[in-house]
Amino acid sequence: MNLHHDASHALRPFNAALRRVKEFGIEKRISDRPHAMLWLFKTYALSAGIYASQIWSTQFLKHDNGFSNPLQVAHMAFLKGILGIKSTSANWCVLRECAQEPLQFYWFRSAVKFWNRMVDSNSNSLRDVMKADDSLASGDSGASNCWTKQMKKAFGDLQKGTVYRSELLHCRKLNISNLRIDLRFRHQAVWREAHGQDPCSC
Repeated sequence: MNLHHDASHALRPFNAALRRVKEFGIEKRISDRPHAMLWLFKTYALSAGIYASQIWSTQFLKHDNGFSNPLQVAHMAFLKGILGIKSTSANWCVLRECAQEPLQFYWFRSAVKFWNRMVDSNSNSLRDVMKADDSLASGDSGASNCWTKQMKKAFGDLQKGTVYRSELLHCRKLNISNLRIDLRFRHQAVWREAHGQDPCSC
């Protein structure tokens, strides 16, 4: 129940799913076909990578904290293995080459869906828990490890982050479609920064 260690616990089933994909690729002799292996990853391993992430992943939802998660490290190692490239290759370039979203995208979406289901719930006890967690998170000195505080921090660098934080404060549902657009815009920031620069120096 320690959220600081839950990511390492979630890594075990994710690694097992990645191993299953690799074994399937070898068995069917398609391990040299990247498009097939990527399809198998989305089919068999992605669900293991986001299992219960709405609870434990909130500390990894900030843009600059996505690649520090052990599951994302394993994800990148798997993709680089499929492409047959060095482990030092730039993560964002690999994701783009494979047409993959970082796991952080799916974790964020799961957390917001979890929030929306809590808001829709008719349980008074659950609402009391939501309000108590929000009270713990309020102010600059709020508890840094509570769910709501970490979600508010994650919204910080999104285009509509102020709106999302306000919805959390008032226990209202979040718009998942807008969030998906905002997340993709945030993830594309690395390419906007590199636009027009010399590829050899950037």
